[in-house]
Amino acid sequence: MEGGAVAQKPIIASIIIPMMNEERFIGRCLETILSNDFPIEQCEILVLDGRSKDRSRKIVEEKAVKFPSIRLLDNPLGSVPTAMNIGIRAAKGEYILRVDAHSEYPPNYIRTCLEELTRTGADNVGGRWITKAGAESLVARAIALTTQHPLGVGNAAYRLGRGDCFVDTVPFGSYRRELFERIGPYREDLVRNQDYELNCRIRKAGGKIYLSSKINIVYFNVPTFSRFMRQAFNNGIYVAHMWFLNPASFCWRHGAPLLFVVGLLAGLGLSVFSTSFQTILVLVLALYFLTTLLASMQIAVRRGIKFLPVLPGLFLSYHLVYGAGTIVGLARYPFAKKAKVANVSALREI
Repeated sequence: MEGGAVAQKPIIASIIIPMMNEERFIGRCLETILSNDFPIEQCEILVLDGRSKDRSRKIVEEKAVKFPSIRLLDNPLGSVPTAMNIGIRAAKGEYILRVDAHSEYPPNYIRTCLEELTRTGADNVGGRWITKAGAESLVARAIALTTQHPLGVGNAAYRLGRGDCFVDTVPFGSYRRELFERIGPYREDLVRNQDYELNCRIRKAGGKIYLSSKINIVYFNVPTFSRFMRQAFNNGIYVAHMWFLNPASFCWRHGAPLLFVVGLLAGLGLSVFSTSFQTILVLVLALYFLTTLLASMQIAVRRGIKFLPVLPGLFLSYHLVYGAGTIVGLARYPFAKKAKVANVSALREI
């Protein structure tokens, strides 16, 4: 080589991080990625900023001075799917890893994702969530526990600590770049649930999604009850939009809160006309509250009796608000222009 120049190694992994107002988490997120045992010179870290109003951009810029593999890109629309699509178009790597700014990653994360993609032949590989509270308060810690129990999240394997199996979805995910040429990009009209819809398209095309026990991601949940409820409401709205856009994406754990709320409203209405429906309604509610109490006691026995007074109300509120959001989404979507569907504020509740 002329002048003793050293050939630059090709980029293998492109790590894409959507970001908006993540000053509390983005620094640590980047540190855990940078400390991975995969050669950093064969990675690029693309941080897509949705016009943050806090110190998020400055934190990334300071990191980029020390680590040239970090690139800060603009995401004018501010949503996760637009960030991912901008990042994929800009990426140079053979593999795409979607990383969340609200999380921390183990030292073998990049290497293990690529190894598991090769070993399993899956089109998407992801890991299990180790859910942490977004704050030290009792409510914040109870919220984290609620989202790790089947009564709160159904059969979402990555939330329940399962692994080494093919599943319907994984959080975030790692892909071969050519996958997006086959099945298309992220849907930009889905501010939320875009990962599940993408995985549905993968499965519909004959592909597989693998949940590996070798990959464990620390995820920080929302810190307050109000944000938990906003998250639930937005989840409900966009799961309904997802069903309209891709009917094959329907699954029972997404639809259960809707059935609960619709059944409750129907029962209340019918009870006005019949004492039989009053009896049925009372029995159903009694069964629900008994189930909720048992689930709360199960958690309290393992994690502390102090959570018992809080958990039943969290479960009930989450189910009601999620179901109400789904009703709003079903009612609103047919009359909404796609350009108006996206709600950028929903990005903050991830």
